[in-house]
Amino acid sequence: MASAGDATITHDESSGAWTLSASGTSLTLSLDAGRDFGISRLVTPSGTSWIRSAISDSIIKVGTSTIALGARASGFQLQGVSLDTQGDRLQLNATFELGSAGLRVTRHYRIAAGAPAFEAWNTYSPTQGTPTVADLNALQIVVNAGTVRTLTGLKGDNADVEGMGVFTLQQKTVTASQTIGSSGRASESWVPWLAVDSGKDEFYMALMWSGAWSMTATRTSGALSLAAGLAPMTTTLRGTVDGPHVVFGAVTGGASAGTAALRSYIVNGLRTGRGLSPLVTYNTWFSYGTSIDEPSMIAEMDAAAALGAELFVLDAGWYAGAGAGGSADFDAGLGGWTADPSRFPNGLRPLRDHAHSIGLKFGLWVEPERVNLSLVGSFGIEDDWLVTNNGDYGSDHAAMICLSNKAARDWILSWLTPLLDEVQPDYLKWDNNMWVNCTREGHEHGSNDGNFTQVNGLYDVLQTVRDQYPDLLIENVSGGGNRLDVGMLRYSDVAWMDDRTAPSAHVRHNIEGLSAVFPPAYLLSFVTDHSTEPLHEAPDISLYVRSRMGGVLGLCFRSVEFVDADAAGIAHEIDIYKGLRSVIGGASASLLTTQADTANGPSWDVLQATDGNGADAVISAYQNDDGVDRVNVKPVGLESETTYSVESVDTGLLGEASGADLMSAGIDILQSPNSAAHILTLRARQ
Repeated sequence: MASAGDATITHDESSGAWTLSASGTSLTLSLDAGRDFGISRLVTPSGTSWIRSAISDSIIKVGTSTIALGARASGFQLQGVSLDTQGDRLQLNATFELGSAGLRVTRHYRIAAGAPAFEAWNTYSPTQGTPTVADLNALQIVVNAGTVRTLTGLKGDNADVEGMGVFTLQQKTVTASQTIGSSGRASESWVPWLAVDSGKDEFYMALMWSGAWSMTATRTSGALSLAAGLAPMTTTLRGTVDGPHVVFGAVTGGASAGTAALRSYIVNGLRTGRGLSPLVTYNTWFSYGTSIDEPSMIAEMDAAAALGAELFVLDAGWYAGAGAGGSADFDAGLGGWTADPSRFPNGLRPLRDHAHSIGLKFGLWVEPERVNLSLVGSFGIEDDWLVTNNGDYGSDHAAMICLSNKAARDWILSWLTPLLDEVQPDYLKWDNNMWVNCTREGHEHGSNDGNFTQVNGLYDVLQTVRDQYPDLLIENVSGGGNRLDVGMLRYSDVAWMDDRTAPSAHVRHNIEGLSAVFPPAYLLSFVTDHSTEPLHEAPDISLYVRSRMGGVLGLCFRSVEFVDADAAGIAHEIDIYKGLRSVIGGASASLLTTQADTANGPSWDVLQATDGNGADAVISAYQNDDGVDRVNVKPVGLESETTYSVESVDTGLLGEASGADLMSAGIDILQSPNSAAHILTLRARQ
C-alpha cells in the first residue's frame, strides 16, 4: 500500500490485517469493520513475537466508562483507514466513532525508514455536543515478561532524601505492579520511558509528553501488561484535540539495541532527518550570574573563542531589572524583555555581530512562560493570564503564564519574534524555572486539565517558533532537566541536564543514565570551577573536561582567572572532543558498567558511544578507585567480521582486532599516572 526506504505498510483484505514494518520490526493491526480492533503481532528481526494478548492498544475513558478503542460491543464503529506519505515517513490513520458519546477518535501510527519503531497517538473530536474524555491513554499492550528498566528523574531537593538519586537507571522483576510518573513536568520524578529485557530482545516505549503522565507495568500470567498515558485528568472537547504521543518498538540485541532504535526514530521520525550538532558551548550563568555587560561579555567571547568554543550563550540577566536582589537574582525584570540600557547601551545585536566576527555562534537566554509579579499591568501583561492553583501563584514574586490562553501565547510571540528578528541569534536557550498546575476559573481549561492545556499551549508556541526560524537551535532547560522527554526533541536541539553540574562523577552519572533514552549529542553539561575540582592548576584537567565529553561539552568559567597553562590544558581537551564528534554527533550510547556515583560507584565506570552505522565507536573509561589499576572493557554492537583499529587519544594506536575478538576478549585499560580519564576510539578499517 505504501513504502519509503525500508518502511512499508501492507494490507491483507481477507483478514483485515494491516502490517507496518521498518528496519526488520513489524507491527500488525486488526482493522476491519467486522472485527474488534487490536494489535495482533509485534515481531523483531530475530522472529520473536512480543504480543501476548491481541487487544486494542488504546483505551478511551468517557464519563465513568472505560472502553477499549474499536470495541464493537461498546458502540465503536470503524469509519475508515487512510494512509499518508511524508518523505521517508509513512502514516496510517484509523477513524472510529462512538455515537452514544458524540465522539470521533482517530488512531494514528507513524513509521520512518531506518527506524524499528512505531509512533502512535489519538485525535479526539466531538461529533455532537461537548463530550468529556479522561486520563488520555497513549498505549496499552501486553508483552512478554522480562526485567523492567526505568530511569529516575531530576527529583530536585528530594534526590538524596528518596535514596534513588538523579537520573538513575533502575531494573526490577515486576511480580505485582509498578507505577511511575510525574504530577508536574515530564522528568521531575521519573523520565517517561520504560523498557523490558527478555534476554536477546528488548521492548521499549517512551511517552512524548512534557507534563504530568503515568506508566504502569502489571504482571499477569507469564506476561506484562503495560499502560502509558496522562496522569488523572478530565477535559471537555470543544474542538479537535490530540492526546499524548508514544514511541514503542521491539528489537533484537538487548538494551543497547533498544537505545539505538529509539535514537534512530528520534532523528528520522521526530526530527525528519534533522541531526544533532553538539557544539562546544560557553555559557555565562555559573561564572557571572546577572553581573554581565557589553565589555565583559566581549572580552569573555574572545577568550572562549581562543580556547576553541564554538557557541557563546548569554544567559539570564541581560534585561532591565535583572540583578536587583544580587547577582543571582534573575527573576527581577522577567516579562520586560528589553536589554538593560545601562549595561548594554547598544542593545544585544553588537554581541551577536562580534561573536560572528570571531567565528562563534551566538545564543540568548529567555524564560517566556514566567513573569515577575511587579510587572503585571505593564508591558502588556494581564493578571487574568496568570496561573493559579486554588488562588495561589506558587510564589510571592513570580507567576507562570497560562498557555491555554491564545492571547497569552500571542503576547509571548509579540515580544519574542521582534527580539529574534533584531538580535538574530543562532541559538535560543528556553528556560522554565517554575511549575504550577492551573485551576483558575475563566481559563480555557477545566478544574483538573490545566496541566494538559499548558503543555499543548507550549507545543503551539514552540512549533510557531520552529516554523518561523527553522535554522534556530533551541536549548531545552527547566531548572535543569525537569522537562526531559522524547517529545521535546521535536522542538529542541540540546538539553541542559542538571543545575548540579559538578563534581565530575555526578555529571557522568547523569550522562550514563540519560543516554539510555536520549542521544548523547542532546545532553549538555558544563566544565565549571568547583571547590573540589579547581580549574586553576587543576590536579586532573583531563578528568574534569572528559567527564563532560560523553554528551555536549559546555564551558562555564571566568577565563581571566586562568594562567597560560590552565588555558592550554582546556584547549587541548577541546581539540580532543572535536576529533570525537564525528562519532558522538550521530551516536547512541551503551553503559558497560554500573553508573558513576559520588559515593558508592564502581571502581571504573565505562560508557560506549557508537555511531549510527555501527562503524566507529568511542569508549570512555574513568578510574574511581586507585586500588583497582585496570579494567577489562568489552565493547558491544560491533560488526563481528570487521577489523577495527583501537587508539588512545593520549598514546595513539594500540592495535587492531576483529569486532568478534574485541567483544569477547575485551580491551585492558591500565591506570595512568597522568589522568583517571581514558578515551579510546574504535574505527572500522576500510
